[in-house]
Amino acid sequence: MRTTKIFLYVTLIFFTYNVACFAQNKTQTNQSSLDYNSIFSTGEIVCSDNAQVKGATVLNKSQKAYDETIVAVFVKPDNIQRDPSLPNIIQNPFKTTGICFVKYNSENGTIKKGDLITSSSEPGVGMKATISGIVLGVALEDASSSSGLIKIRIFIQYVKQ
Repeated sequence: MRTTKIFLYVTLIFFTYNVACFAQNKTQTNQSSLDYNSIFSTGEIVCSDNAQVKGATVLNKSQKAYDETIVAVFVKPDNIQRDPSLPNIIQNPFKTTGICFVKYNSENGTIKKGDLITSSSEPGVGMKATISGIVLGVALEDASSSSGLIKIRIFIQYVKQ
């Protein structure tokens, strides 16, 4: 009997904690999405004060070439493919892995398929990485002009060249 009471008590605490966390996270996500849509546009490179999306107190567009605090690419929620079976789920607009489009320029030369991409000196915009440093990912296609959006696979890491 005592074991059953303890089990029920622990289950109740666990359930209450999870519901509270879910409710808090949902509220923060709703508010954040609204605020970030006015700050970022699709394809911009995002940096944070602590090099993390979760728990960051400040998220900004990248400000310099090879920025060490790159954390994501912003993709507006209306540009994210949604699962029709989950219509009320809020999508995270910060892409940290996978494939997406990122803004780019030709500051370090023309981007070809397979080139590494990093942040440029233009806020929120990527460029071809030609020296060692933090990279955002790899280009999955050739750039068709000197600036625009290019498809990349995100894998944020330090690369020695």
